Amino acid sequence: MNIKNFESYINSKILSRGKNYFKSGYVVSLEYDGIEWIAEVDGSEEYTVSVSISDNGDIISSHCDCPYDLGEYCKHEVAVFFALKDKGELLKTSIITIREKAVKENLEDILAKLDKQTLISLLLEYSETYKPMKSEIIFRYAEKTDITKSARQVIHSAVNAVKHRGYVEYRDVKAAVGGADSVLSMIEDKIDANELVSAISLAIVVAEEMMELFECCDDSNGYVGGAISNAISAITDTINAMPKDYCDTEKVFDVVFSHAQSNVYDGWSDWREELLSALIPLCNENKNRAKLENYLSTPPSKNSSEWSTNYELRQKQELQYKLLAQFEDETTAANYIEQNLNNIEFRRKAIDLAMNNKDYDKVIILCIEGEESNKQYPGIINELRKKRYIAYETLGNKPEQKLLSHTMLLGGDFDFYLKYKSLHSNDEWTTLLPNVLEKVEASRSRGIYLEIIVYEKLKPQLLAYCEKIPVTIIQYHTHLLPEYKLEVERIFSDYIRQQASRADSRNSYKEVCQLIEILDKACSGATDSLCAEIIEKYARRPAFMDEMRKIKKL
Repeated sequence: MNIKNFESYINSKILSRGKNYFKSGYVVSLEYDGIEWIAEVDGSEEYTVSVSISDNGDIISSHCDCPYDLGEYCKHEVAVFFALKDKGELLKTSIITIREKAVKENLEDILAKLDKQTLISLLLEYSETYKPMKSEIIFRYAEKTDITKSARQVIHSAVNAVKHRGYVEYRDVKAAVGGADSVLSMIEDKIDANELVSAISLAIVVAEEMMELFECCDDSNGYVGGAISNAISAITDTINAMPKDYCDTEKVFDVVFSHAQSNVYDGWSDWREELLSALIPLCNENKNRAKLENYLSTPPSKNSSEWSTNYELRQKQELQYKLLAQFEDETTAANYIEQNLNNIEFRRKAIDLAMNNKDYDKVIILCIEGEESNKQYPGIINELRKKRYIAYETLGNKPEQKLLSHTMLLGGDFDFYLKYKSLHSNDEWTTLLPNVLEKVEASRSRGIYLEIIVYEKLKPQLLAYCEKIPVTIIQYHTHLLPEYKLEVERIFSDYIRQQASRADSRNSYKEVCQLIEILDKACSGATDSLCAEIIEKYARRPAFMDEMRKIKKL
């Protein structure tokens, strides 16, 4: 297919859509990097298309990062084909020459040649057409009394430049956050200048404005959340940078403490907890500590769900523990843990402490109690059981090891299958294995059942499983060879036929062909008649036949 005649090779609907995209100006950039053409195509989102063309105009390869997979080419690629065709003879000559000249004389060199008045005129001109630039220049260089007001203007300008009908689309979020990033970049300068209150004020402005932006944008890429995290980290860094004799610690504490309690963090308690944690170093002053402890002793809101209430309570307990660990003795902090073992984090700390003290009986008690009180959390139960097993193992308590490892393997943990096996003699295991397999299969732990029969080399059971669930033949056929070569060919071939009947796109055709190649590699000669059958049956599907021709043996 050539750039001059590609229209004859592409589905008419896709061709029409691609042509409309090209005519509507959706191909927003087109550049040659010395190897291939790279284009940005607008649409519901912005997609990148790469096209490689030979010297005589043949399209060697084409790729678009959009999710379309119902044909070989999407409308974005076709739009780029039309754009390239429109370039004509410039494809390999003038365009490259223009780009090479532009690279040799970069922006810095050009600006260095301009006089002061020309630069001023240039900045004024662009500041009028691009408002965020104007706001940022004023924020960075104006002699101002209200730095936080200027910071908000910078952030608002960047957001408003890309906000449409009160919303910022996914593709524009990075640009919307640009103003916040500029403000954040100024904070280090404030810290270096020992203007710590200003530094914290700027970080709070960023956090507040980005929390507001959160409500009216698609932040799937995480730019807004990242800016908020960076702002909170900047507050933490600023507090940690305060000298011991800093005179405004109470003012700093009050500013951050007030911000942390703002309702913008309702539903985002992890960020609130991070802000409050940042204040702990300032609690060496009694006034500050009293304020924080008074907040921590306040019961959670009655309007919250049970889960939110429990989560908030755990966070407050952990903050209280951090206070005690920093400003009280070890015994006081340890006692607080013992009094609040309902908090799983504290129970983990208590178990680790008991482990370090080699008090394995206490480890076992703590784990059993924790398993009982966390029945609704399977992950926590498994974690505690593993620690309990270590205690049994260290104590040499084999009866309890057997009971617990049996429970864990029935829950689908293959490592505990190996532990359970290692606790029995070969003769015992020969008797036990059929019973274990029966119970595992009945527990519907499909993954561990397969792991066991593969590990134990139980090929008849594996074959029966593949007969029952044919898709598993792809992963496990090698474990059945060479003894069950004919059975593997039959199950695999039937599965390929089934997938071929369901295939309806270029990608699914490729997958069928990949399966054929896997089978042919495993059982040489097994696919000859199968390929002939597929070619005859689906001869009217050109894309399928195109993929079939790519199979090496054909």
